[in-house]
Amino acid sequence: MDKNKKQEVAPKSRVMTLTIKAVVMNEKGEFLTLRRSKDNKYSIGKYDLPGGHIEENESLKDSVIREIKEETGLDVRFGEIIDVVEFPEDSPQFKEEKRGLRCICYASSDEVKLSHEHDEYQWITLDKADEIFSDKDGFEKEKKETVFKAKKFLEMKSAEDSYRRLAADFENYKKRASQERKEMIAFSNANLISEIIPVLDNFHASTDHIPEDQRDGAWVVGIMHIQTQLEKVLEDNGVLEIPVKVGDEFDPATMEALEDTNVMNKKANDTNKDKVKKIVQKGYKMGGKVLRAARVIVN
Repeated sequence: MDKNKKQEVAPKSRVMTLTIKAVVMNEKGEFLTLRRSKDNKYSIGKYDLPGGHIEENESLKDSVIREIKEETGLDVRFGEIIDVVEFPEDSPQFKEEKRGLRCICYASSDEVKLSHEHDEYQWITLDKADEIFSDKDGFEKEKKETVFKAKKFLEMKSAEDSYRRLAADFENYKKRASQERKEMIAFSNANLISEIIPVLDNFHASTDHIPEDQRDGAWVVGIMHIQTQLEKVLEDNGVLEIPVKVGDEFDPATMEALEDTNVMNKKANDTNKDKVKKIVQKGYKMGGKVLRAARVIVN
C-alpha cells in the first residue's frame, strides 16, 4: 500500500431532528395559540403553535395529528404544508432541530384540554396574531410569520374556491339558459304544430272519403302527396301519432272518451276495462308530451 496515499475517511452521519407545527383553525375562523409551561426545555412562557417532533417511521400527517392530540386533546384534519423554517444558529432549538415544517390543520371542536407542556391557550383571529406574538423574540416572531402565511394561504384558497363556485354557477347558468332556449323553441314549435294538426285533420277527413274509383286520379294523387308532406314535416319535428286501434284498452293519459264519460273515474283495479270502439280523431305527442289526445268512442 502506498504510504503517501491518503486514507479515505467516511463522512460522519448527521442526524437532524425535524419538527412540524400547525396553525390549527376552528370553524369560527380562529386559530389556536398555546403558552409554553415551565416543563419545556426552552422558551418558557412564550406563545407557541401546537406540534412537535416527527418520530421515526412516522408520516408528517400522522406526526402533527398525534402531537396536536397529545397537547390539546383536539382531533384535527390535516390540511396543507405552508412553509419550511430554517432556525438561526443562535436559536435555542438549533442544536436539536435546525429545520421545521409548518402546516394548517382544521378542528371541528374548540374544547381544548392542555397537557403539561402548556399552561394557557387562546383562540384568536388571524388578524390578531401580532397582539399575541412578539417581534422582539425570535421564537414568537417565527410563529407570527407562520400565522400570516397561513392567513395569505387561506385567503388565496378562499378566492380560488369562490372562483370555482362562480365558474360552476356560470356553467349551470349556461346549461339552464340553453335548456330554456330549447324549451322555448319547443313551446313555440308546439304552438305552431298545434295549428298545423287541424289542417292535417281536414286532409284526412277528405282523403278518407275518396271513392275507390277516383283514388288514382291526378288531383287525388296531388292531395295525398301534400298530406304525406305535412305528416313528414310533423315527424321531422318530433311529432308522432299516438298509436291507437280499435279494441285497445282506454288510456286516459293519451285518449279522450267521447262516450261513457264515467270511464275517466274508474278505479285502477277495476277488472272491467273499457275498450276503444271507434277512433274519431287521431292524437299526437311531441317529446313524450301529449299535444292532443286521441278522441275515441268506447264501449
